[in-house]
Amino acid sequence: MLSKLNVEQIAKETKFYKAEPRKVTITNLMLSFFSMALIGKNEYSKWAEHIGILIDDTVSKVALWKRMNKEQVLCLQAILDETFNINIYQQYLSSKNDRVLFSPFGEVYLQDSTIIPLPGKLKGIYKGSVSKGKQKSSIRIQAVYGLLSGTFKEFNLGSFTENDQGASGDIINLLNPGDLIIRDLGYFVLKVFKAIDSARAFFLSRYRYGVNIYDAKTGKQISLSEILNRDVVDIEVLLGASERLKCRFVAVKLPEHIAAERRRKAKNNRDKRLNHSKEYMESLSWSIFVTNIDKQVWSPEKIIKAYRIRWHIEIIFKGWKSHFNIAALVPEPPKSNRDSEKHLELYKHRIDSIIFMMLIFIIMFQVHIYTSLVFKIFHKHKKLISILKLCSYIASHKERIFACETIDELEKEIAYYTTFEKRRKRNNHLEMFMDVFDYQIIN
Repeated sequence: MLSKLNVEQIAKETKFYKAEPRKVTITNLMLSFFSMALIGKNEYSKWAEHIGILIDDTVSKVALWKRMNKEQVLCLQAILDETFNINIYQQYLSSKNDRVLFSPFGEVYLQDSTIIPLPGKLKGIYKGSVSKGKQKSSIRIQAVYGLLSGTFKEFNLGSFTENDQGASGDIINLLNPGDLIIRDLGYFVLKVFKAIDSARAFFLSRYRYGVNIYDAKTGKQISLSEILNRDVVDIEVLLGASERLKCRFVAVKLPEHIAAERRRKAKNNRDKRLNHSKEYMESLSWSIFVTNIDKQVWSPEKIIKAYRIRWHIEIIFKGWKSHFNIAALVPEPPKSNRDSEKHLELYKHRIDSIIFMMLIFIIMFQVHIYTSLVFKIFHKHKKLISILKLCSYIASHKERIFACETIDELEKEIAYYTTFEKRRKRNNHLEMFMDVFDYQIIN
């Protein structure tokens, strides 16, 4: 997998290699890290042992330590960028028509972020939250996933304080005319929606309560209470007092038991400083969306069906955070009183290197292992793989998996132990995914 990404050539181009490597190549450095990572321990001595086994020679921990520098970070970032060009689904789809719901669009992007806690020494570089008056450190990973290509398209590292709204506009650089972006309320920024529309691309988002709504014809402000007067609402509106974003406002009334649960959570979990209005509590009885997709393309029913797919990126995050030990791999700071800017910068290089290598592993897992197995096992066994169970299985059987020529050697076992259990009341995540795409699996 790494050879297909031309990692050795990238190492030369990014000046990671000062001379021809005698023992530790970027390939072996990464492979030994992947092996060590699944154990959940990140120590130079352990890492040196793993690479020594791999190359059948001895390697000192100092030799590894010396490689944790700016050039390595740049090299790994370039390798990560190379993984974004992978398109895994093409070999499993007979034509563009297989993705019926999304066939009007070029690419469909899902964007979300996840937080990784860091040692407190990095609070000046990666600022975290404040708890009990103490500043913490954490890193926010902003991720963009290409639903139709089946792989991540962008990762950005930043502080916890660099929130989703601030990253909302980053997607513009990726968009081509005809692309679609689906995101949650954390990325709701009217100016960005206008920029997406100006780029002749499309957006689908939940409506954020409190944003002013105006009649598209008269320009008169209207309230939610006026709009939510029937079970299905699909009208053209202007959003924002100054932006006046022209878009569709779609609201579908929820079953009463779901609406009641949403109201209960709002009452019990709300910020004590808030006093939710009657209108807000009533609005919880609806799923409300805003989009610039034409009515002729998507009905309200299709909008709801499409928005559910946003959970795909949430499930991916949960899988690798729960079972691939990414938080446990963050190295502790050196046992030294030297907190100079130079030492903190070196420490940052080490953390960035670890996170970039873990992200590369996650993409290769997502593309070359999970996605390929989903289609093979669905076709041969008529079963669907749970990404959470597969992550757990791989973490528990690391030695056996690394000893395999290909993951196909464990296909029967994986089909038995990592597939979803049958549910009568509701579909699992992957059943919804397959239903949205209406995939025709090729033999």
